[in-house]
Amino acid sequence: MRPAPLFLLIAAAAVVPARAPAQTAYSIDFGAISAFNDATVLVGFRAAPAAAERGGADILLSTFPDALIHGALIFLLDVDATYGVRVSEQVTVFPRFGGSVIAGGGNAGSGGAYGYNLGVGLMGRASPTLGVRIDYTHHRFVGGGQTIPFSSVSVGIVWIR
Repeated sequence: MRPAPLFLLIAAAAVVPARAPAQTAYSIDFGAISAFNDATVLVGFRAAPAAAERGGADILLSTFPDALIHGALIFLLDVDATYGVRVSEQVTVFPRFGGSVIAGGGNAGSGGAYGYNLGVGLMGRASPTLGVRIDYTHHRFVGGGQTIPFSSVSVGIVWIR
């Protein structure tokens, strides 16, 4: 097995709790991603831990409606390790880090890049099963022998199960 997948497997096993079943927060996220002094809208689906004092995987799959309008289909996938830190009874902060992949295609061709990301999410519960989540993520993608920075901000409506 290669060192990178083995490291990710060990890291995932270390942060996934072995005790009681954890709650998961599913959200539809809306926001913006910026690079090169320009920004575009992103829409995504996130699955992440919902409980404080528990770790787990935070997975976001998003796309860009502006690109679709121009004939391209682009996807961004973030797979992160996170841990919930309680701020109050209803508010939890989720710092996270992990890997990112951006890939797409259209009439002009296709391509992709990989990289890493660091971010933080703030989830507030309105009820035991509903909430709101605000996220900031800083991405660094590898391409053309250099790293390319991207930043994104999103807001999501959360369903907790």
